[in-house]
Amino acid sequence: MKSHRPVFRLITNRFFKAFSEVFCVNLQPRNPTLGQKFHLVAFALLASCLAPALASAGTLSVTPTSASFGTVALGTKNSQAVLVKNTGITSLTISSVSLAGIGYSMSDLHIPRTLAAGEATTLTVSFAPVVSGSFAGSITFRSNASNPTVGVSLAGAGGAATRSLSLSTSTLSFGNETVGNTSTLGVTVKNTGNSSVTISQVTTSGGGFGIAGGFIGATIAAGQSATLNVVFSPQATGTSSGKLTISSNATNSPNSISASGTGVSNTAHSVSLSWSGGSSSGILGYYVYRSTVSGSAYLRVNLVPTASTKFTDGTVASGRTYYYVVTAVGGSGESPRSNQIVAVVP
Repeated sequence: MKSHRPVFRLITNRFFKAFSEVFCVNLQPRNPTLGQKFHLVAFALLASCLAPALASAGTLSVTPTSASFGTVALGTKNSQAVLVKNTGITSLTISSVSLAGIGYSMSDLHIPRTLAAGEATTLTVSFAPVVSGSFAGSITFRSNASNPTVGVSLAGAGGAATRSLSLSTSTLSFGNETVGNTSTLGVTVKNTGNSSVTISQVTTSGGGFGIAGGFIGATIAAGQSATLNVVFSPQATGTSSGKLTISSNATNSPNSISASGTGVSNTAHSVSLSWSGGSSSGILGYYVYRSTVSGSAYLRVNLVPTASTKFTDGTVASGRTYYYVVTAVGGSGESPRSNQIVAVVP
């Protein structure tokens, strides 16, 4: 019987030769056998089959992958946003979104939802407990993405309504301020409870103290903060002490802040100083030092640290030269002195 093997080898050799020259030129071993060529072609064909499937799959990303609602007052609702994005290079389709957990709800994504490459949408997740206790939940996304199942874990607790305010400081020192001028210092007021707090009134006592802005009547949501701007505008020389009282529907209302400042003459000689505050959140105030000798013999001008970053020295004499440095005061002590500045009083 006549063998057809030479014909088969001739055809396959020609095919493998053409294929390897076009697709496998960098993979072909020197003097390959028929078996080696077969493996090369099989590898190339497998890659060519898988490539379209891999290229057609998007990638689904959710941010955050876990959401904590903290303790939410019974009968109220806390909501958070979840960003759903296709970070792949081709479109994907979300086929289902399932939610599990007591007290949780979410907005509608209009399933099935197709996201083009780079496209994003937002899902709003809410927690509204009706009974006390801790509750876990989850959201599961299913799609035809390269990662077909993606989840978000949820955690929250239901409890009685709490309303409490905390202040970033309970004392304010304005230092020296020229009569007729105004200094402003801010106090951060934070709602540390789980229900909104409404500010009903802020009263002030002491000459020259007041507030600026629309703080009265403001509502501070649970976990949020607002800034109370306190002003000192002395109308006469001398030291003033005052008190600000914040009234609200918080359980620890009223909250109080003591304030002090000194008015200095705007007709006598004075030196006005200002500086940039430090970046540390632990700074309580600043000391101002003065000397009549450059680089030494500094004496502290203010008895208590000033929270302001400006200071007016109204105890200078005409025709004298003064040298000033400033230090920051914090819980760990006093900082090194600043660079020296020179003031010449005419």
